[in-house]
Amino acid sequence: MTDTSSMRERILSSAEKRVRAVGFHAVSFRDLANDVGVKSSSVHYHFPKKEDLGEQLVKRYSERFHARLDQIDVEEVGPIGALEAFIALYAEALVVGESVCLCAILGAEANSLPGRINAGIQAFFQANTEWLTEIHRRIPSSTMLMTPIEIVSALEGAMIVSTVMKSREAFDATAQRIMANHKEH
Repeated sequence: MTDTSSMRERILSSAEKRVRAVGFHAVSFRDLANDVGVKSSSVHYHFPKKEDLGEQLVKRYSERFHARLDQIDVEEVGPIGALEAFIALYAEALVVGESVCLCAILGAEANSLPGRINAGIQAFFQANTEWLTEIHRRIPSSTMLMTPIEIVSALEGAMIVSTVMKSREAFDATAQRIMANHKEH
C-alpha cells in the first residue's frame, strides 16, 4: 500500500469509528486530522468535501459487509445457517456504548445528508434485503413471519435501542425472535 493510499485508509478508518460513535455531522476534518497525525489540509487532499468522505465511507463499509455475505454463500451453511450468519454480522457491528452499523447511524441522519451519501446507504440496505430474499427462497416450509426488509429494519432498530439502553438485550431478543420465526419445520 502506498503512503497516499495508506493515509486515505487511516482517514477512512478514523472517520468510520467517529461516525459510528457520534454521527456524520459531529465529525470534523480537524478531528480526523488529529486522529491520524496530519494537518486538516491533508484530509481535504484525500477528500475535498465532507460529502466525498461520506460517500467513500459508505462504499468501503458496504464492500466489506457484502464481501462477508459472499463468504457466507461460499461456506454453504444452508439457509438457516446463512440467516444466523447474517444476524451475526449485525451483532459484530454493535458495540454497546461505542458504535452501531455505519449505515444505521447515517440512515438516522438521512434527511440532512447529501444525495450521494443517501444513495450509498439505500444501496447498502437494498443489497442486504436482496441477499435475504435469496435466503428466504431457499427456506422450505418455514414460518417466515418476517420479510427481508422487516428483518433488516428490526436488526437496525434493535441496534439503536440497545445503544440507547446501554444493553444488548433489545438486539439479542430481536435476533432470537427472527431465528425462532425462521426455523425449518
